[in-house]
Amino acid sequence: MRFTVVKLIYEAALKNKRIFFLTGDLGHACEEEFRKNLPNQYMNTGIAEQNMIGIAAGLALSGMKVFVYSIAPFVTMRCFEQVKNDVCYQNLDVNIIGVGGGFIYGPYGNTHCSIEDIAVMRVLPNMKIICPANPLETEQLTKQLLTISGPSYMRIGRGKEPMPQEEYPVILGKGYQVKPGKDGAIITTGTTLTECERSIELLAEKGLNLSLINMHTVKPLDKELVIKIINEVDAVFTVEEHNIIGGLGSAISEVISEEARKKIRFKRFGVNDLYLHEIGSQEYLRDRHGFSAQKIAESIIRLLQD
Repeated sequence: MRFTVVKLIYEAALKNKRIFFLTGDLGHACEEEFRKNLPNQYMNTGIAEQNMIGIAAGLALSGMKVFVYSIAPFVTMRCFEQVKNDVCYQNLDVNIIGVGGGFIYGPYGNTHCSIEDIAVMRVLPNMKIICPANPLETEQLTKQLLTISGPSYMRIGRGKEPMPQEEYPVILGKGYQVKPGKDGAIITTGTTLTECERSIELLAEKGLNLSLINMHTVKPLDKELVIKIINEVDAVFTVEEHNIIGGLGSAISEVISEEARKKIRFKRFGVNDLYLHEIGSQEYLRDRHGFSAQKIAESIIRLLQD
């Protein structure tokens, strides 16, 4: 994902001198091309994220389309005040790219895990929040960000996410129904899509036919699709690599509480409002917090059988 994003921005910057790329001391091959070939459209600000957002705001006020790239918790929570006052308050064209959302940097511990970032960004007016699940979505959503203005936050994986076997429509602000089902619906965002696909298969082995919804845009939320789903099924489950407070689960529950005309059984899968005290791989931490494919399936079976 990260290579896809930077490559696309670089290619666009070659054609558009208004595009500017800022990084917080991260580097890989595509960034080297930026530094060497487009020195007037690139800056490594170092580990100074508050300053980086201030610079981004100034560039945007000067007519530039700015992309800011760093590790997810550092480019959202460390510089929250600057994102709020400098970028969102003025509705500036600054696009924040947070690499390694969720547990991807799990071996580095709590400081590098990003399980509050969606909640923090979601509360800001004017902010768009995008969580692609795979390289296909990353490519299509980045291309769309290049054509629109205003603040955005794209939460991406670190790399090695699988490419889907078939292409499908990816439209910013619109969710995608991966699979229909009658016994309930799983709504997910970001790279947990693969866990949910495996959960759907495990549930099918037990005779349960659940719908799967990929909500790559958390804000603006595809409210129309959510309402459609809650009219079709009686049980909805959300899955996200994030605190259960303030993220996708909260966004979906808000729609259910305001729009549902019948009783909906609802459960959020995610981190249960606690700090991480474990260190381990993304796979280990997902299982530890109850949203590996197997544990999602087991929990849903118990809930539907109650």
